Amino acid sequence: MKRPLVLAGLLQAMAFSAPAQHVANHQIPVTRSNNQAFAFPWVGGLNNAQFSEGDLNNDGIADLFVFDRTGNKVLTFLNGGTVGKTDYQYAPAYEAGFPTMTDWALLEDYNCDNIPDIWCFTRGPLSDPGFGIQVYQGYYDSNNRIQFVNADSLLKYPVNSLEVNLFVSPIDIPAIVDVNNDGDKDVLTFQITGGFLMYFENLSKEGGQGCDTLRFVKKDDCWGDFYESGFYREVSLNEPCPFQLGGGGGEAEASTRLHAGSTVLAWDFDSNGTKDVVLGDISFTNLVFLDNCGTPADANMCAQDTLFPSYDVSADVFVFPAAFLADVNNDGLKDLLVTPNAAGGSENYHCVWHYRNQGTSANANFTFQSDTFLVGDMLDFGEGCYAVFFDANADGLLDIIAANRGYFRPDLFQLYSGQIAYLQNTGTAQQPAFRLVTTDYSQISDLGITALVPTFGDLDGDGDADLLTGKEDGTLLYFKNTAQPGAAPKFTFHSAMYGNIDVGNFSAPQLVDVNRDGLLDLVIGEESGNLNYYENTGSASQPKFTLKTNFFGAVKVNLPGYPTGYSVPFLFDHNDGNGWQLLVGGERGTLMHYKNIDGNLDGAFTLVDSVYAGIRAGYRSTVSGADVNADGLVDLLVGNYRGGMTFYDSKIVSVPLEEAPASVKVFPNPAGHQIQIQMPYSNARVLLMDALGRQRKEQLSPGQSLGIDVTDLPQGWYTVHVVYPTQRLVANLLLVK
Repeated sequence: MKRPLVLAGLLQAMAFSAPAQHVANHQIPVTRSNNQAFAFPWVGGLNNAQFSEGDLNNDGIADLFVFDRTGNKVLTFLNGGTVGKTDYQYAPAYEAGFPTMTDWALLEDYNCDNIPDIWCFTRGPLSDPGFGIQVYQGYYDSNNRIQFVNADSLLKYPVNSLEVNLFVSPIDIPAIVDVNNDGDKDVLTFQITGGFLMYFENLSKEGGQGCDTLRFVKKDDCWGDFYESGFYREVSLNEPCPFQLGGGGGEAEASTRLHAGSTVLAWDFDSNGTKDVVLGDISFTNLVFLDNCGTPADANMCAQDTLFPSYDVSADVFVFPAAFLADVNNDGLKDLLVTPNAAGGSENYHCVWHYRNQGTSANANFTFQSDTFLVGDMLDFGEGCYAVFFDANADGLLDIIAANRGYFRPDLFQLYSGQIAYLQNTGTAQQPAFRLVTTDYSQISDLGITALVPTFGDLDGDGDADLLTGKEDGTLLYFKNTAQPGAAPKFTFHSAMYGNIDVGNFSAPQLVDVNRDGLLDLVIGEESGNLNYYENTGSASQPKFTLKTNFFGAVKVNLPGYPTGYSVPFLFDHNDGNGWQLLVGGERGTLMHYKNIDGNLDGAFTLVDSVYAGIRAGYRSTVSGADVNADGLVDLLVGNYRGGMTFYDSKIVSVPLEEAPASVKVFPNPAGHQIQIQMPYSNARVLLMDALGRQRKEQLSPGQSLGIDVTDLPQGWYTVHVVYPTQRLVANLLLVK
């Protein structure tokens, strides 16, 4: 029955209070000890960044796209365009427009519409697997935000009568560049075996299609006439090519010398019409520059700089360097950025070398500026970030204690040095602000421990909080607070193997009164992805932690088929009558949200959401929280393996009755061959992801309903992602064949 207009208007004006929601807050100020402000404190850090330029908001200015191999995380920065100034502003709203990608991703406009397109690594669709390149075409939505649609799921080229994938290793980075200056984008990539660089020519222009097609042929098996062995810093110049030009299998015919891993940057550094090359090799920390003395049709590398740029500070990036170009100071000249390409086992703080181009448009000349470009303006603590709120100076305000797995130290046997940072709250009880006091709180680095996960609680009944930390070996360390009553805490190492607890590897403890009996218990995450619940069966002054279960709440945060999960628990209560809630970070990079905990400590908790609040922090997310702004609700600190963290405010959101929180409906569910998706708004990008996080389907939906054929997909759990410019809505789907 149609509602009377007066009643309908009244209902639209009414509102109800939705459950508390967490929203990222990038506006909370953070300063260094000298009071200089961090520009991007809550972005989350960088480890193995890849940089590309592209106009993300259709204002005619090249913005900065960052893809970090650690966690496959997309970061977007808008460029204010001030001439002679680095003028970036972090703009996370643009990240929602990017598809799920892994290993490497670059922006290059392939169809000449001046809108950036994505070239990225792919393992190919289910129907046609194979390592190679996927291309997404960019477009702007009605709000001038960049969006992408699949253009080619796996680039191919002809070999005799067959079409084979244009191979790119997941550990390499190819060059996407117009090699022959004909106006379309070609590809330079190393062979599966050997150290020769292959040239794949795009025939779009030659075929009369302008830039609109992606049609490739292998033009040269040994482009540039050089060989990279991987055993020596320098490459071999004027190396005879052992393959038949353009043949169908240079890879198969290659010598027994295997290609280990390389990064390629191709650009005309001296404006002579030919593309020069900068190479990074997995075995070394240096870059090699190759000068092209040939022609666009026949490249020949005639000279090399094995410590590029040897005329200034040579890049020395541990390990496997990759080079990128971007005009970061808006002076019209491309600057050089160099980063480690090896995810894990590489430099994780001094990891973005910035060289300013102080040459001319005809001849580049790079001058070293910094090895912490962008990173130095973030809260970045190396590798892994495990942060908690704690009043570290006894002033009544909650500060931040942020531990890490470690800063990279190649001089150490274990390669990492674990530390704890202290950020003092210099704001007020209602408006927090922080100052980084030290990155080595209580000199804990002296202990040589890695993968520290802190939690605080009174473990000796003296009325002040002691410190307990997890360890990479799965045990716990106890630091006793020896300060006088009312004084700032002073932690003294007391004992290893606290309580004789050992959960395996990567223990992640939380001290919390789980059973509400007035005594602190322990919930401990671990590498295997489950949670361990230790009940305090002792007293407040002499706790005794007794293992009740190593499968607490039946929680397991692993992706299906993965043996590891790296669970990090946070049990909290908003004091809103809903009792305990549980958030768990882990390897998948999201937060899993559980309820149905009080009165059910021996049972299975209810999984409410596997992507809580839409948070996608990146690989090995961590979570903790407290009420830091005196609104009665728990705020969150969410860390990640890139070494940084993000602050999330907890808000009570008033939602009009006629505008309930947007949701997606999928039916039938379970399904077999066809699904129908109903969504709250039109003009969405719809993705279907499998349980491993791989994209299996993608379609644009101009309306609010979309049908998708899933006959070709195997049975199992999937997630349906409906992506709008400012939000991503997710629904679960089970396929049964």
